[in-house]
Amino acid sequence: MSKKFTTYATRLIPIFFFVGFSLAFYYLPPESIIGFIGVENAYALIFILALLGGLTTLSGIPYHVVLVALAVGGLNPFFLGLSTAVGVMLGDSTSYYLGSQGRVLLSPRMQSILERLSHLQQKYPRLLPVLFFLYGCIVPFSNDIITIPAGLLGYPFWRVMLTLGLGNLVFNISLAFVAAYAYGILQYLPFI
Repeated sequence: MSKKFTTYATRLIPIFFFVGFSLAFYYLPPESIIGFIGVENAYALIFILALLGGLTTLSGIPYHVVLVALAVGGLNPFFLGLSTAVGVMLGDSTSYYLGSQGRVLLSPRMQSILERLSHLQQKYPRLLPVLFFLYGCIVPFSNDIITIPAGLLGYPFWRVMLTLGLGNLVFNISLAFVAAYAYGILQYLPFI
């Protein structure tokens, strides 16, 4: 085999893995997934997927799909949401750390922009934690949009992670409960 083929194959394997993993959770009945994985392993699986999702910047790790499938499969939505939120926040801690260490690599122009943003942080100190919490509660996208700039600004770690983590906890528990109960209701509709 050529070196070119090996290089492309090693890049494509993770993509096929994640696409296949997502399709399996999308098309297989949730009960069969829980039967295959096991209840105890399912909580660990969602934690690991959420951790990987938090570790990778703007990731494509499909932990929301897995969370919905496991909730529909009959697992406890509270514990699923808790496992997911803890995993995401542990993973997002690395993004904060990269942001805090990356400040020295910025150009003087970017550092002046950060100083202006830092001024807003000092002017409205109670607004940012509320915004972090609301972002975690409402937005299903990557938390790196918050954690990297907060690290660059030198915003205190616990103020970012605690409020964002609580927001993620609310979002993931709500998603698990909605998925579990919506699936139960949709089963009884005649057209589905």
